Amino acid sequence: MVSLSTEPLAAAADRHVGRRIRERRVQRGLSLAEAAQALGLSPQQVRKYEAGVNGIPAARLPEIAALLGVSPAWFFEELEPTAGLYRPLLPTRPRMLMDLVRTTDELPESGLAALCEAARALAATRPAN
Repeated sequence: MVSLSTEPLAAAADRHVGRRIRERRVQRGLSLAEAAQALGLSPQQVRKYEAGVNGIPAARLPEIAALLGVSPAWFFEELEPTAGLYRPLLPTRPRMLMDLVRTTDELPESGLAALCEAARALAATRPAN
């Protein structure tokens, strides 16, 4: 018999959206405290959203999307309907990534282009999972 419960899928969606929020926040160079303040939330609540512990109310998604410079639909991109098939967009080293993002602000355009090209070349040599 097929279960009609959507809880596992909902939990997977909450985790996926939370990860996307965290990834984009890190990309934008926002700390957890800065994001929380901008959204009028506690850092603990933002952390729960990012971890997928608490589901994000649909009415709050446009506000979060505006802060992060994306559309609300962006949070659901790459969401697989079968739970657990999430592939992170960014490395799981957010502090290193945040440092890299901040450092790139000081690079000349040609240096940034060279860095992007080097990153693409390195990623292309990584064995497929």
